[in-house]
Amino acid sequence: MIDKYFKYPVWWDLCISFAVIAILSLFLKVELLAIPTKDKVFSVSGDIPPISFTAAGFIITLLAILITFKSNTTASKKDYSESNSVFELFFVSDLYTETVKQFKKCIKSLIVVALSGYLLKLINSWKEVEVLFFYSVAGVLIISLTLWRCLLILNKILNLQGQE
Repeated sequence: MIDKYFKYPVWWDLCISFAVIAILSLFLKVELLAIPTKDKVFSVSGDIPPISFTAAGFIITLLAILITFKSNTTASKKDYSESNSVFELFFVSDLYTETVKQFKKCIKSLIVVALSGYLLKLINSWKEVEVLFFYSVAGVLIISLTLWRCLLILNKILNLQGQE
């Protein structure tokens, strides 16, 4: 299941977000749910872009650290031996390449969430609280799923260390 998620993570994040928005829309129609006050919706929708940019910054930092450590390693797949460290094992494994790809996808996803929030506030007429409400829900979900994906990747790296 997780492998399917990692194959197309951004697509899955969007599908999950759209499914939740569809359910919330249905709940709004049958009046099982009410949109929060205008002030709360504006407040939350205003918090999402900075949170998204901050999370992207942390992932960029982590990615830069990984790339820096990779550039300092001398091991290669051909001459790897048991005397090499776990980090060197990670850097010559396919997990390193996959980690870099996934982190890049995470960064792109978070930046799109942040920029769409700012653009939405610029072009949205202030009467459309529903649009900002749904953006807030989708933004929180995508940020959460993206950070969860990063934690899963880091957990795989830690599991690699446990195999030592």
